[in-house]
Amino acid sequence: MATGNTFMDSYARLFRAQKTSVGVSYYSRWINRPIGRVLASAAHVLGLTPNAVTGLSALCSLGALVLLVLAEPSPLTGLGVGLLLVLGFAFDSADGQLARLRGGGSRLGEWLDHLVDSGKTVLVHTAVLLAAWLHWDVPTGWLLVPLAYLFVAVVQFSGILLTQFLLPKDQSATPRQPSAARSLALLPADYGVLCLAFLLSGAPAVFTVVYTVLGALTALVTAGLIAQWARRLRAA
Repeated sequence: MATGNTFMDSYARLFRAQKTSVGVSYYSRWINRPIGRVLASAAHVLGLTPNAVTGLSALCSLGALVLLVLAEPSPLTGLGVGLLLVLGFAFDSADGQLARLRGGGSRLGEWLDHLVDSGKTVLVHTAVLLAAWLHWDVPTGWLLVPLAYLFVAVVQFSGILLTQFLLPKDQSATPRQPSAARSLALLPADYGVLCLAFLLSGAPAVFTVVYTVLGALTALVTAGLIAQWARRLRAA
């Protein structure tokens, strides 16, 4: 059911109430959040709830991964997989922004958002493993790459949540200035960049190289983040 809000009113309110850019990669800051802002504004006009938008995020991501696993690789399927993953990630940003438009989120909404994110973290690399096994002409040893990437992604996701949970609120909320170097360094580990890489999944010979490089860089970034989290928790 539509609300009395206009799209432009909702968009302007969100533009003035964006989250901090500290610790955020350039993709999330300049691409994913702005797309999410548009989606959140549209959802607000349509009267959708944040949980419904989270559901749309899950459906887009799941549809992309089912397409990746079941369809023969081609430029068209690669385009479909990549665009659906990008859209799913944008909806993941939109649900939180919509919650702010509606006056704040709920514990259930936050729980559901993290639940979907955790499932997506596991499924995206599992889907790569299955697609490689079913359709791609890769050496058997390469199948270890998505398994290793999955391990790194789960450790990184768990580390982020645990650090936020264990760090005292007054320290986690300490204002800091956004760092251009940090935003650039975090790019390879940004889920959105991985989503863009799936646009190449229709050409497995190219995609596997890009995916492997992103996995290696993500491992390096995660190692640096773990060291930083440990220092902050030790100081706390």
